[in-house]
Amino acid sequence: MMEIVELNNGTKAQVAEYREQEILEYQGNPLIEALPPIYSQEEIIDHLCMYPHYNKEERNLENHKRVHLISRLLHYFQAIPIHLKIESSISRLIRSGYIYRNPVSGTYAQGFVDNWNNIQNKSFDNSIIQTGQTLSIVGVSGVGKTRTLQRILQTIPQVISHVSYNGKPLNHFQVTYLKIETPFDGSVKTIIYDFMYQVDLLLGSNYFNRYANSRLSTSQLMPIMAQIAKNINLGMLFLDELQHLKGVKSSRSTQVLNFFTALINTINIPLIMVGTPKAMDVLQSQFRQARRSTNMGNVMWDRFEEDAVWDLFIEGMWKYQWTNEEVSLTEELSSTLYSESQGVADIAIKLYMMVQLRAISSGKEKVTVPLIKQVAQEELKMVQPMLQTLKSKDFSKLAKYDDLILPNIEDFMEQEQIIVNQKQVMDSLKEGVKRKNEQSKLLDDAVFHLSMLGIDNEVASDTVQRVVSESNSNQSQDLLLIVKDAFLLLNNTEKSNDVVNENDLRTIIKQGKEQQLTAYHALQNAGVIKQDYPERDVS
Repeated sequence: MMEIVELNNGTKAQVAEYREQEILEYQGNPLIEALPPIYSQEEIIDHLCMYPHYNKEERNLENHKRVHLISRLLHYFQAIPIHLKIESSISRLIRSGYIYRNPVSGTYAQGFVDNWNNIQNKSFDNSIIQTGQTLSIVGVSGVGKTRTLQRILQTIPQVISHVSYNGKPLNHFQVTYLKIETPFDGSVKTIIYDFMYQVDLLLGSNYFNRYANSRLSTSQLMPIMAQIAKNINLGMLFLDELQHLKGVKSSRSTQVLNFFTALINTINIPLIMVGTPKAMDVLQSQFRQARRSTNMGNVMWDRFEEDAVWDLFIEGMWKYQWTNEEVSLTEELSSTLYSESQGVADIAIKLYMMVQLRAISSGKEKVTVPLIKQVAQEELKMVQPMLQTLKSKDFSKLAKYDDLILPNIEDFMEQEQIIVNQKQVMDSLKEGVKRKNEQSKLLDDAVFHLSMLGIDNEVASDTVQRVVSESNSNQSQDLLLIVKDAFLLLNNTEKSNDVVNENDLRTIIKQGKEQQLTAYHALQNAGVIKQDYPERDVS
Protein backbone atom coordinates (compact mmCIF):
# COMPACT_ATOMS: atom_id res chain seq x y z
CA MET A 1 0.00 0.00 0.00
CA MET A 2 1.50 3.32 -1.11
CA GLU A 3 2.01 5.89 1.64
CA ILE A 4 0.37 9.25 0.92
CA VAL A 5 1.12 12.62 2.51
CA GLU A 6 -1.13 15.65 2.15
CA LEU A 7 0.44 19.03 1.44
CA ASN A 8 -0.83 22.23 3.05
CA ASN A 9 -2.84 23.10 -0.06
CA GLY A 10 -4.58 19.70 -0.10
CA THR A 11 -2.49 18.04 -2.81
CA LYS A 12 -1.83 14.38 -2.07
CA ALA A 13 1.78 13.37 -2.67
CA GLN A 14 2.95 9.78 -2.85
CA VAL A 15 5.88 8.97 -0.62
CA ALA A 16 8.65 7.59 -2.80
CA GLU A 17 9.14 3.83 -2.94
CA TYR A 18 12.26 2.93 -4.86
CA ARG A 19 12.28 0.03 -7.31
CA GLU A 20 15.39 -1.76 -8.44
CA GLN A 21 16.10 -1.02 -12.11
CA GLU A 22 17.25 -3.60 -14.63
CA ILE A 23 18.30 -0.97 -17.18
CA LEU A 24 21.79 0.32 -16.44
CA GLU A 25 21.06 3.99 -17.26
CA TYR A 26 18.18 4.05 -14.80
CA GLN A 27 20.07 2.59 -11.85
CA GLY A 28 21.00 4.72 -8.84
CA ASN A 29 18.62 7.54 -9.77
CA PRO A 30 15.89 8.09 -7.16
CA LEU A 31 13.77 10.16 -9.58
CA ILE A 32 13.56 7.17 -11.94
CA GLU A 33 13.40 4.49 -9.26
CA ALA A 34 10.38 6.24 -7.65
CA LEU A 35 8.39 6.02 -10.90
CA PRO A 36 5.91 3.20 -11.51
CA PRO A 37 7.38 0.09 -13.14
CA ILE A 38 7.77 -0.16 -16.89
CA TYR A 39 4.48 -1.83 -17.74
CA SER A 40 4.04 -4.70 -20.16
CA GLN A 41 1.40 -4.37 -22.85
CA GLU A 42 -0.97 -6.58 -20.87
CA GLU A 43 -0.52 -4.47 -17.75
CA ILE A 44 -1.06 -1.15 -19.51
CA ILE A 45 -4.19 -2.50 -21.22
CA ASP A 46 -5.57 -3.37 -17.78
CA HIS A 47 -4.71 0.12 -16.52
CA LEU A 48 -6.20 2.00 -19.48
CA CYS A 49 -9.42 0.13 -20.19
CA MET A 50 -12.53 1.39 -18.46
CA TYR A 51 -15.78 -0.54 -18.61
CA PRO A 52 -18.62 1.12 -16.66
CA HIS A 53 -21.02 -0.96 -14.59
CA TYR A 54 -23.88 -2.52 -16.56
CA ASN A 55 -26.71 -4.88 -15.69
CA LYS A 56 -29.20 -6.07 -18.29
CA GLU A 57 -32.00 -5.78 -15.74
CA GLU A 58 -31.54 -1.99 -15.87
CA ARG A 59 -33.29 -2.04 -19.25
CA ASN A 60 -36.53 -2.63 -17.37
CA LEU A 61 -36.26 0.50 -15.23
CA GLU A 62 -38.49 3.54 -15.71
CA ASN A 63 -37.69 5.86 -18.61
CA HIS A 64 -36.45 8.75 -16.50
CA LYS A 65 -33.94 6.50 -14.74
CA ARG A 66 -32.61 4.90 -17.93
CA VAL A 67 -31.94 8.33 -19.40
CA HIS A 68 -29.48 8.90 -16.55
CA LEU A 69 -27.84 5.49 -16.99
CA ILE A 70 -26.94 6.25 -20.60
CA SER A 71 -24.44 8.83 -19.31
CA ARG A 72 -22.23 5.94 -18.21
CA LEU A 73 -21.13 5.55 -21.83
CA LEU A 74 -19.09 8.73 -21.45
CA HIS A 75 -16.75 6.76 -19.16
CA TYR A 76 -16.26 3.89 -21.60
CA PHE A 77 -12.63 3.56 -22.70
CA GLN A 78 -11.24 0.77 -24.85
CA ALA A 79 -7.47 0.50 -25.21
CA ILE A 80 -6.29 0.27 -28.82
CA PRO A 81 -2.79 -0.03 -30.41
CA ILE A 82 -2.16 3.72 -30.67
CA HIS A 83 -2.76 4.08 -26.92
CA LEU A 84 -0.04 1.53 -26.23
CA LYS A 85 2.34 3.36 -28.57
CA ILE A 86 1.78 6.69 -26.80
CA GLU A 87 2.14 5.15 -23.34
CA SER A 88 5.41 3.51 -24.34
CA SER A 89 6.73 6.82 -25.73
CA ILE A 90 5.79 8.71 -22.56
CA SER A 91 7.37 6.03 -20.38
CA ARG A 92 10.65 6.38 -22.28
CA LEU A 93 10.49 10.18 -22.40
CA ILE A 94 10.17 10.77 -18.69
CA ARG A 95 12.98 8.36 -17.85
CA SER A 96 15.36 9.70 -20.48
CA GLY A 97 14.75 13.23 -19.19
CA TYR A 98 15.76 12.24 -15.68
CA ILE A 99 18.99 10.41 -16.64
CA TYR A 100 21.19 13.51 -16.32
CA ARG A 101 19.12 15.05 -13.50
CA ASN A 102 20.06 12.74 -10.66
CA PRO A 103 19.71 14.47 -7.26
CA VAL A 104 22.39 12.25 -5.67
CA SER A 105 24.99 13.06 -8.33
CA GLY A 106 27.58 15.77 -8.01
CA THR A 107 26.42 17.55 -11.15
CA TYR A 108 22.87 18.02 -9.83
CA ALA A 109 23.74 20.83 -7.41
CA GLN A 110 26.10 22.38 -9.94
CA GLY A 111 23.13 22.67 -12.31
CA PHE A 112 21.37 25.03 -9.90
CA VAL A 113 24.49 27.17 -9.63
CA ASP A 114 24.81 27.33 -13.39
CA ASN A 115 21.17 28.25 -13.81
CA TRP A 116 21.50 30.99 -11.19
CA ASN A 117 24.21 32.46 -13.38
CA ASN A 118 21.76 32.22 -16.28
CA ILE A 119 19.24 34.24 -14.26
CA GLN A 120 21.83 36.90 -13.61
CA ASN A 121 22.92 36.92 -17.24
CA LYS A 122 19.31 36.63 -18.56
CA SER A 123 20.28 33.70 -20.76
CA PHE A 124 20.23 29.91 -21.08
CA ASP A 125 23.32 27.73 -20.90
CA ASN A 126 23.20 25.30 -23.81
CA SER A 127 26.52 23.64 -23.07
CA ILE A 128 25.15 20.83 -20.91
CA ILE A 129 24.39 17.34 -22.18
CA GLN A 130 21.10 17.37 -23.99
CA THR A 131 18.75 14.44 -23.45
CA GLY A 132 15.44 16.24 -23.52
CA GLN A 133 13.18 14.96 -26.26
CA THR A 134 9.85 15.83 -27.82
CA LEU A 135 6.72 14.00 -28.82
CA SER A 136 3.97 15.58 -30.88
CA ILE A 137 0.46 14.12 -31.00
CA VAL A 138 -1.63 15.49 -33.85
CA GLY A 139 -5.19 14.48 -34.62
CA VAL A 140 -8.67 15.85 -35.18
CA SER A 141 -10.84 16.53 -32.17
CA GLY A 142 -12.75 13.55 -30.94
CA VAL A 143 -10.21 10.82 -31.70
CA GLY A 144 -9.31 10.69 -28.01
CA LYS A 145 -6.05 12.62 -27.54
CA THR A 146 -6.94 14.32 -24.28
CA ARG A 147 -8.81 11.35 -22.83
CA THR A 148 -5.95 8.99 -23.66
CA LEU A 149 -3.36 11.24 -22.03
CA GLN A 150 -5.56 11.49 -18.94
CA ARG A 151 -5.80 7.71 -18.68
CA ILE A 152 -2.05 7.27 -19.21
CA LEU A 153 -1.12 9.97 -16.70
CA GLN A 154 -3.38 8.37 -14.10
CA THR A 155 -0.87 5.52 -14.01
CA ILE A 156 1.81 7.97 -12.81
CA PRO A 157 1.62 9.82 -9.45
CA GLN A 158 1.91 13.52 -10.28
CA VAL A 159 3.67 14.49 -7.05
CA ILE A 160 6.20 12.25 -5.29
CA SER A 161 7.74 13.11 -1.92
CA HIS A 162 11.33 12.01 -1.35
CA VAL A 163 12.47 11.77 2.27
CA SER A 164 15.55 9.57 2.25
CA TYR A 165 17.44 7.45 -0.25
CA ASN A 166 19.85 4.64 0.64
CA GLY A 167 19.81 5.77 4.26
CA LYS A 168 20.68 9.40 3.47
CA PRO A 169 18.29 12.37 3.72
CA LEU A 170 16.72 13.44 0.43
CA ASN A 171 14.28 16.27 0.90
CA HIS A 172 12.77 16.70 -2.55
CA PHE A 173 9.40 16.99 -4.26
CA GLN A 174 9.18 15.43 -7.69
CA VAL A 175 6.47 16.66 -10.11
CA THR A 176 6.34 14.01 -12.80
CA TYR A 177 4.30 16.07 -15.28
CA LEU A 178 2.68 19.45 -15.74
CA LYS A 179 0.20 20.55 -18.36
CA ILE A 180 -0.20 24.05 -19.78
CA GLU A 181 -2.15 25.36 -22.76
CA THR A 182 -0.77 27.28 -25.70
CA PRO A 183 -1.99 30.88 -25.33
CA PHE A 184 -4.07 32.46 -28.08
CA ASP A 185 -1.79 35.50 -28.13
CA GLY A 186 1.38 33.44 -28.65
CA SER A 187 3.05 35.16 -25.71
CA VAL A 188 6.03 33.50 -24.03
CA LYS A 189 5.35 35.56 -20.91
CA THR A 190 1.78 34.18 -20.75
CA ILE A 191 3.18 30.65 -20.93
CA ILE A 192 5.64 31.35 -18.12
CA TYR A 193 2.93 32.82 -15.90
CA ASP A 194 0.64 29.87 -16.63
CA PHE A 195 3.48 27.52 -15.74
CA MET A 196 4.00 29.29 -12.41
CA TYR A 197 0.28 29.29 -11.69
CA GLN A 198 -0.02 25.54 -12.31
CA VAL A 199 2.98 24.85 -10.06
CA ASP A 200 1.40 26.97 -7.30
CA LEU A 201 -1.90 25.08 -7.61
CA LEU A 202 -0.10 21.79 -7.30
CA LEU A 203 2.42 22.51 -4.54
CA GLY A 204 0.98 25.53 -2.76
CA SER A 205 3.97 27.69 -3.71
CA ASN A 206 3.81 31.41 -4.45
CA TYR A 207 5.69 31.85 -7.73
CA PHE A 208 2.83 33.46 -9.65
CA ASN A 209 2.12 36.21 -7.11
CA ARG A 210 5.85 36.83 -6.72
CA TYR A 211 6.59 37.35 -10.40
CA ALA A 212 3.31 38.19 -12.19
CA ASN A 213 3.27 41.73 -10.84
CA SER A 214 6.97 42.24 -11.31
CA ARG A 215 8.43 44.27 -14.13
CA LEU A 216 10.75 41.53 -15.25
CA SER A 217 11.07 41.06 -19.00
CA THR A 218 10.47 37.81 -20.82
CA SER A 219 14.20 37.20 -21.12
CA GLN A 220 14.53 37.61 -17.35
CA LEU A 221 11.58 35.30 -16.62
CA MET A 222 12.76 32.47 -18.87
CA PRO A 223 15.71 31.31 -16.72
CA ILE A 224 13.52 31.73 -13.61
CA MET A 225 11.03 29.28 -15.10
CA ALA A 226 13.90 26.90 -15.81
CA GLN A 227 15.06 27.18 -12.20
CA ILE A 228 11.54 26.42 -10.93
CA ALA A 229 11.39 23.36 -13.19
CA LYS A 230 14.68 22.20 -11.68
CA ASN A 231 13.43 22.85 -8.13
CA ILE A 232 10.37 20.63 -8.58
CA ASN A 233 12.24 17.94 -10.54
CA LEU A 234 9.76 18.25 -13.39
CA GLY A 235 9.54 15.08 -15.45
CA MET A 236 7.50 16.17 -18.50
CA LEU A 237 5.82 19.30 -19.79
CA PHE A 238 2.62 19.00 -21.82
CA LEU A 239 1.82 21.81 -24.24
CA ASP A 240 -1.81 21.42 -25.28
CA GLU A 241 -3.78 23.16 -28.05
CA LEU A 242 -0.64 23.82 -30.10
CA GLN A 243 -2.80 24.89 -33.06
CA HIS A 244 -3.38 28.22 -31.30
CA LEU A 245 0.02 29.31 -32.62
CA LYS A 246 -1.34 29.07 -36.17
CA GLY A 247 -3.42 32.17 -35.59
CA VAL A 248 -0.66 34.43 -34.29
CA LYS A 249 2.12 36.25 -36.02
CA SER A 250 4.89 34.05 -37.34
CA SER A 251 7.46 35.87 -35.23
CA ARG A 252 5.54 35.15 -32.03
CA SER A 253 4.96 31.47 -32.78
CA THR A 254 8.63 31.12 -33.64
CA GLN A 255 9.54 32.80 -30.36
CA VAL A 256 7.35 30.37 -28.37
CA LEU A 257 8.75 27.27 -30.03
CA ASN A 258 12.32 28.53 -29.82
CA PHE A 259 11.74 29.12 -26.13
CA PHE A 260 10.67 25.52 -25.61
CA THR A 261 13.61 24.30 -27.67
CA ALA A 262 15.95 26.23 -25.37
CA LEU A 263 14.10 24.96 -22.30
CA ILE A 264 14.47 21.35 -23.44
CA ASN A 265 18.13 21.84 -24.27
CA THR A 266 18.89 23.59 -20.99
CA ILE A 267 17.22 21.47 -18.32
CA ASN A 268 16.47 18.29 -20.29
CA ILE A 269 12.73 18.37 -19.73
CA PRO A 270 10.83 16.33 -22.34
CA LEU A 271 8.08 18.22 -24.12
CA ILE A 272 4.86 16.63 -25.35
CA MET A 273 2.91 18.80 -27.78
CA VAL A 274 -0.74 18.10 -28.55
CA GLY A 275 -2.84 19.72 -31.24
CA THR A 276 -5.20 19.42 -34.19
CA PRO A 277 -4.02 19.16 -37.83
CA LYS A 278 -3.57 22.93 -37.90
CA ALA A 279 -0.56 22.42 -35.64
CA MET A 280 1.29 20.52 -38.37
CA ASP A 281 2.29 23.69 -40.23
CA VAL A 282 3.74 25.11 -37.03
CA LEU A 283 5.65 21.95 -36.22
CA GLN A 284 7.02 21.41 -39.69
CA SER A 285 8.03 24.96 -40.53
CA GLN A 286 9.11 26.50 -37.24
CA PHE A 287 10.02 23.98 -34.58
CA ARG A 288 13.66 23.03 -34.89
CA GLN A 289 13.36 20.44 -32.17
CA ALA A 290 11.08 18.37 -34.41
CA ARG A 291 14.03 17.67 -36.66
CA ARG A 292 16.33 16.47 -33.89
CA SER A 293 17.54 12.90 -34.21
CA THR A 294 16.61 12.30 -30.55
CA ASN A 295 13.00 13.27 -31.16
CA MET A 296 10.46 10.59 -30.24
CA GLY A 297 8.58 11.55 -33.37
CA ASN A 298 5.09 12.52 -34.40
CA VAL A 299 1.95 10.54 -33.71
CA MET A 300 -0.47 11.26 -36.53
CA TRP A 301 -3.75 10.17 -35.01
CA ASP A 302 -6.41 9.54 -37.62
CA ARG A 303 -9.94 8.26 -37.11
CA PHE A 304 -10.69 4.57 -36.81
CA GLU A 305 -10.41 2.51 -39.94
CA GLU A 306 -13.31 0.14 -40.42
CA ASP A 307 -11.22 -2.83 -39.41
CA ALA A 308 -10.54 -5.13 -36.47
CA VAL A 309 -9.71 -2.17 -34.18
CA TRP A 310 -13.09 -0.58 -34.92
CA ASP A 311 -14.77 -3.93 -34.27
CA LEU A 312 -13.02 -4.15 -30.90
CA PHE A 313 -14.15 -0.64 -29.99
CA ILE A 314 -17.75 -0.97 -31.15
CA GLU A 315 -18.29 -4.45 -29.68
CA GLY A 316 -17.12 -3.24 -26.28
CA MET A 317 -19.47 -0.25 -26.46
CA TRP A 318 -22.52 -2.06 -27.85
CA LYS A 319 -23.30 -4.04 -24.71
CA TYR A 320 -24.21 -0.78 -22.94
CA GLN A 321 -27.77 -0.80 -24.17
CA TRP A 322 -30.65 0.49 -22.04
CA THR A 323 -33.58 0.26 -24.45
CA ASN A 324 -36.34 -2.16 -23.45
CA GLU A 325 -35.61 -4.31 -26.48
CA GLU A 326 -32.03 -5.57 -26.68
CA VAL A 327 -30.55 -5.61 -30.19
CA SER A 328 -27.53 -7.69 -31.12
CA LEU A 329 -24.74 -5.96 -33.02
CA THR A 330 -24.87 -6.76 -36.72
CA GLU A 331 -22.51 -5.88 -39.54
CA GLU A 332 -25.12 -3.45 -40.90
CA LEU A 333 -25.50 -1.64 -37.57
CA SER A 334 -21.71 -1.42 -37.13
CA SER A 335 -21.22 -0.17 -40.67
CA THR A 336 -23.98 2.44 -40.30
CA LEU A 337 -22.55 3.76 -37.07
CA TYR A 338 -19.11 3.97 -38.67
CA SER A 339 -20.45 5.75 -41.73
CA GLU A 340 -22.33 8.34 -39.68
CA SER A 341 -19.44 8.98 -37.26
CA GLN A 342 -16.62 8.46 -39.79
CA GLY A 343 -14.78 6.48 -37.16
CA VAL A 344 -14.32 9.41 -34.75
CA ALA A 345 -14.52 7.79 -31.32
CA ASP A 346 -16.17 10.68 -29.50
CA ILE A 347 -18.82 11.09 -32.19
CA ALA A 348 -19.48 7.34 -32.34
CA ILE A 349 -20.06 7.13 -28.58
CA LYS A 350 -22.25 10.22 -28.45
CA LEU A 351 -24.25 9.17 -31.50
CA TYR A 352 -24.90 5.78 -29.90
CA MET A 353 -26.03 7.59 -26.73
CA MET A 354 -28.32 9.92 -28.67
CA VAL A 355 -29.88 7.04 -30.58
CA GLN A 356 -30.75 5.28 -27.32
CA LEU A 357 -32.13 8.47 -25.83
CA ARG A 358 -34.30 9.03 -28.90
CA ALA A 359 -35.47 5.39 -28.84
CA ILE A 360 -36.58 5.80 -25.22
CA SER A 361 -38.18 9.23 -25.59
CA SER A 362 -40.06 8.20 -28.75
CA GLY A 363 -41.26 4.94 -27.26
CA LYS A 364 -39.63 2.87 -30.04
CA GLU A 365 -37.32 1.23 -27.48
CA LYS A 366 -35.05 -0.29 -30.13
CA VAL A 367 -31.78 0.68 -31.82
CA THR A 368 -32.19 0.37 -35.59
CA VAL A 369 -30.32 1.41 -38.73
CA PRO A 370 -33.00 3.96 -39.78
CA LEU A 371 -32.95 5.50 -36.29
CA ILE A 372 -29.15 5.88 -36.35
CA LYS A 373 -29.36 7.64 -39.72
CA GLN A 374 -32.24 9.84 -38.59
CA VAL A 375 -30.52 11.00 -35.40
CA ALA A 376 -27.23 11.58 -37.26
CA GLN A 377 -28.97 13.66 -39.92
CA GLU A 378 -30.82 15.76 -37.34
CA GLU A 379 -28.13 16.17 -34.69
CA LEU A 380 -24.82 16.12 -36.61
CA LYS A 381 -25.64 18.74 -39.22
CA MET A 382 -22.84 21.06 -38.17
CA VAL A 383 -20.31 18.25 -38.30
CA GLN A 384 -21.26 16.76 -41.67
CA PRO A 385 -18.94 18.90 -43.87
CA MET A 386 -15.98 18.13 -41.64
CA LEU A 387 -16.83 14.44 -41.42
CA GLN A 388 -16.71 14.26 -45.18
CA THR A 389 -13.14 15.56 -45.17
CA LEU A 390 -12.18 12.73 -42.83
CA LYS A 391 -12.84 10.25 -45.63
CA SER A 392 -9.54 11.40 -47.06
CA LYS A 393 -6.28 11.17 -45.12
CA ASP A 394 -5.11 14.52 -46.43
CA PHE A 395 -4.16 16.37 -43.24
CA SER A 396 -3.57 19.56 -45.19
CA LYS A 397 -7.23 19.45 -46.20
CA LEU A 398 -8.31 18.79 -42.63
CA ALA A 399 -6.18 21.65 -41.40
CA LYS A 400 -8.57 24.25 -42.82
CA TYR A 401 -10.93 23.33 -40.00
CA ASP A 402 -9.82 24.75 -36.69
CA ASP A 403 -11.69 22.05 -34.87
CA LEU A 404 -14.51 19.59 -35.17
CA ILE A 405 -17.74 20.91 -33.70
CA LEU A 406 -18.51 17.86 -31.64
CA PRO A 407 -22.13 17.09 -30.74
CA ASN A 408 -23.21 18.57 -27.42
CA ILE A 409 -24.47 15.46 -25.69
CA GLU A 410 -25.49 17.41 -22.58
CA ASP A 411 -27.93 19.61 -24.51
CA PHE A 412 -29.33 16.61 -26.36
CA MET A 413 -29.79 14.65 -23.14
CA GLU A 414 -31.61 17.59 -21.61
CA GLN A 415 -33.84 17.88 -24.67
CA GLU A 416 -34.76 14.17 -24.64
CA GLN A 417 -35.16 14.24 -20.86
CA ILE A 418 -37.78 16.96 -21.27
CA ILE A 419 -39.71 14.76 -23.72
CA VAL A 420 -39.47 11.79 -21.36
CA ASN A 421 -40.49 13.97 -18.42
CA GLN A 422 -43.47 15.46 -20.27
CA LYS A 423 -44.82 12.01 -21.06
CA GLN A 424 -44.14 10.82 -17.56
CA VAL A 425 -45.75 13.92 -16.03
CA MET A 426 -48.95 13.33 -17.99
CA ASP A 427 -48.97 9.64 -17.08
CA SER A 428 -48.27 10.51 -13.46
CA LEU A 429 -51.03 13.12 -13.42
CA LYS A 430 -53.56 10.67 -14.84
CA GLU A 431 -52.40 7.99 -12.43
CA GLY A 432 -52.54 10.50 -9.61
CA VAL A 433 -56.13 11.44 -10.37
CA LYS A 434 -57.10 7.77 -10.50
CA ARG A 435 -55.23 7.02 -7.28
CA LYS A 436 -56.76 10.04 -5.53
CA ASN A 437 -60.28 9.04 -6.52
CA GLU A 438 -59.72 5.48 -5.32
CA GLN A 439 -58.22 6.72 -2.05
CA SER A 440 -61.05 9.17 -1.49
CA LYS A 441 -63.68 6.45 -2.07
CA LEU A 442 -61.82 4.12 0.29
CA LEU A 443 -61.78 6.72 3.06
CA ASP A 444 -65.45 7.58 2.55
CA ASP A 445 -66.38 3.89 2.76
CA ALA A 446 -64.36 3.47 5.93
CA VAL A 447 -66.00 6.50 7.56
CA PHE A 448 -69.45 5.20 6.56
CA HIS A 449 -68.76 1.80 8.14
CA LEU A 450 -67.63 3.45 11.37
CA SER A 451 -70.67 5.69 11.44
CA MET A 452 -72.83 2.58 11.18
CA LEU A 453 -71.12 1.45 14.37
CA GLY A 454 -72.20 4.68 16.05
CA ILE A 455 -69.00 6.68 15.56
CA ASP A 456 -69.40 10.39 14.99
CA ASN A 457 -68.59 11.26 11.35
CA GLU A 458 -65.99 13.89 12.19
CA VAL A 459 -64.26 11.65 14.73
CA ALA A 460 -64.41 8.72 12.29
CA SER A 461 -62.87 10.82 9.48
CA ASP A 462 -59.98 12.02 11.63
CA THR A 463 -59.29 8.53 12.92
CA VAL A 464 -59.33 7.00 9.43
CA GLN A 465 -56.86 9.65 8.17
CA ARG A 466 -54.59 8.87 11.09
CA VAL A 467 -54.72 5.13 10.50
CA VAL A 468 -53.97 5.50 6.79
CA SER A 469 -51.02 7.86 7.37
CA GLU A 470 -49.45 5.55 9.96
CA SER A 471 -49.98 2.26 8.14
CA ASN A 472 -47.91 0.77 5.30
CA SER A 473 -49.02 1.23 1.70
CA ASN A 474 -50.49 -2.26 1.34
CA GLN A 475 -52.50 -2.10 4.55
CA SER A 476 -53.83 1.35 3.72
CA GLN A 477 -55.56 -0.11 0.66
CA ASP A 478 -57.57 -2.69 2.65
CA LEU A 479 -60.97 -1.33 3.72
CA LEU A 480 -61.68 -3.90 6.43
CA LEU A 481 -58.26 -3.43 8.01
CA ILE A 482 -58.68 0.35 8.05
CA VAL A 483 -62.09 0.06 9.74
CA LYS A 484 -60.77 -2.48 12.23
CA ASP A 485 -57.66 -0.41 13.13
CA ALA A 486 -59.72 2.77 13.45
CA PHE A 487 -62.28 1.11 15.69
CA LEU A 488 -59.57 -0.40 17.91
CA LEU A 489 -57.79 2.94 18.08
CA LEU A 490 -60.97 4.68 19.18
CA ASN A 491 -61.74 2.05 21.81
CA ASN A 492 -58.23 2.34 23.25
CA THR A 493 -58.48 6.11 23.84
CA GLU A 494 -60.39 8.27 26.23
CA LYS A 495 -62.39 9.58 23.32
CA SER A 496 -63.92 6.19 22.75
CA ASN A 497 -66.28 6.81 25.68
CA ASP A 498 -67.77 9.78 23.94
CA VAL A 499 -68.14 8.54 20.41
CA VAL A 500 -71.19 6.31 20.99
CA ASN A 501 -74.27 8.49 20.56
CA GLU A 502 -77.92 8.33 19.70
CA ASN A 503 -77.07 7.15 16.20
CA ASP A 504 -75.52 3.94 17.53
CA LEU A 505 -77.56 1.06 15.99
CA ARG A 506 -77.48 -0.75 19.30
CA THR A 507 -78.97 2.26 21.08
CA ILE A 508 -81.71 2.68 18.46
CA ILE A 509 -82.73 -0.96 18.60
CA LYS A 510 -82.68 -0.96 22.42
CA GLN A 511 -84.87 2.15 22.59
CA GLY A 512 -87.26 0.66 19.99
CA LYS A 513 -87.57 -2.52 22.02
CA GLU A 514 -88.58 -0.46 25.03
CA GLN A 515 -91.33 1.05 22.83
CA GLN A 516 -92.36 -2.44 21.70
CA LEU A 517 -91.09 -1.78 18.13
CA THR A 518 -89.32 -4.29 15.96
CA ALA A 519 -85.71 -3.65 15.13
CA TYR A 520 -86.74 -2.90 11.54
CA HIS A 521 -89.29 -0.27 12.53
CA ALA A 522 -86.95 1.26 15.10
CA LEU A 523 -84.20 1.70 12.47
CA GLN A 524 -86.80 2.96 10.00
CA ASN A 525 -88.11 5.55 12.43
CA ALA A 526 -84.54 6.68 13.13
CA GLY A 527 -83.96 7.24 9.41
CA VAL A 528 -81.31 4.58 9.12
CA ILE A 529 -83.53 2.51 6.82
CA LYS A 530 -85.27 4.50 4.13
CA GLN A 531 -88.44 3.25 2.52
CA ASP A 532 -88.73 3.88 -1.18
CA TYR A 533 -92.53 3.37 -1.25
CA PRO A 534 -95.04 4.23 1.52
CA GLU A 535 -96.92 1.39 3.19
CA ARG A 536 -100.52 1.04 2.00
CA ASP A 537 -103.40 -0.79 3.57
CA VAL A 538 -104.46 -3.33 0.97
CA SER A 539 -107.23 -4.93 3.07
